[in-house]
Amino acid sequence: MAAQSLAELFIERLLGPATFGDLSAREARGDSPRLIVNTTLYNNGRRFAMTTLPPETFRYEFFADLHQSLAQRGKPAEYPPILVQRWESLLPMTPFDLKIDPCAIKLAAAVTGSASFPPVVGPITLHAGGEEQYWHIEAGGLYENSGTESLLFVVLKQLQARKARRALIVAFESSYPFSVGFRKLSMRAEPWTLFSYDVSRIPGIMEQRATAYSALFFRSMQIKGVFPDNQTVRVIILRHTDAQWKDDLSDLPDVCRQESPPLDSPTAVVERISEIPTRFKLVSDCDRQLLMSAAAKVVAQNKQEIEDYLAGRPTPESQSR
Repeated sequence: MAAQSLAELFIERLLGPATFGDLSAREARGDSPRLIVNTTLYNNGRRFAMTTLPPETFRYEFFADLHQSLAQRGKPAEYPPILVQRWESLLPMTPFDLKIDPCAIKLAAAVTGSASFPPVVGPITLHAGGEEQYWHIEAGGLYENSGTESLLFVVLKQLQARKARRALIVAFESSYPFSVGFRKLSMRAEPWTLFSYDVSRIPGIMEQRATAYSALFFRSMQIKGVFPDNQTVRVIILRHTDAQWKDDLSDLPDVCRQESPPLDSPTAVVERISEIPTRFKLVSDCDRQLLMSAAAKVVAQNKQEIEDYLAGRPTPESQSR
């Protein structure tokens, strides 16, 4: 019921009754960029990309590039079948893979699925064609919160097919920082349960490890020459918590100057921003102004690297991955 109510709110206040079919027509006219809404399938644990793009768009042939890299170094190219199966499990599935017509899916339902986190909201359920099969969908954060990996597969596929020469992915990471939980739990003496603290902590732990392995894998493959180098594919991640504040806090929004406890140092401001919950509504005027200021700062801080990359100017390696 919560997921249905959220979808209705999206229809009423933000997205209207638009479907992926409506969006596809706009994309075909060149009026809209391609949209990929990342979710996770409860049924098999795979990433589910809600989009009108065909499945082959995401099917980057990793082992083809790995084989080529090994051959250039005179090394044997042998992989146990289990590795091939595990690679397949990393590739996103699309509505076409499930025999579902994406054109009938409402954008509001896709956004709700991406935002769902049981037991608070969701999951949402889709019926696969004429078959008696149902697919249950929830947030992409169970797998990888930013959705960067899906875009990376699309980019690598385009480069592999020689349909692109370079690519820049700018990811906006606005999720609740995992480190905040560490700080809060470290100061908590009494016992707690998931429901008295934070139901997202356990999947958050799993995502932290998955993200670490993903970053190591991506960088290792660049070093070995399997993936393109940092001047060919660049991933820049913009985090609201990375905003840099002046020592005298002259850039602090006026509405935040009377807060209690006081925001009297850059460290205090960063901690306040880090603890802002990820919700669709923020009651505090100070929180809203802090997030808008932080967003502007982070874009400004990364502007030069983005412009240098787009202009083809060599820049130091991004620290994002």
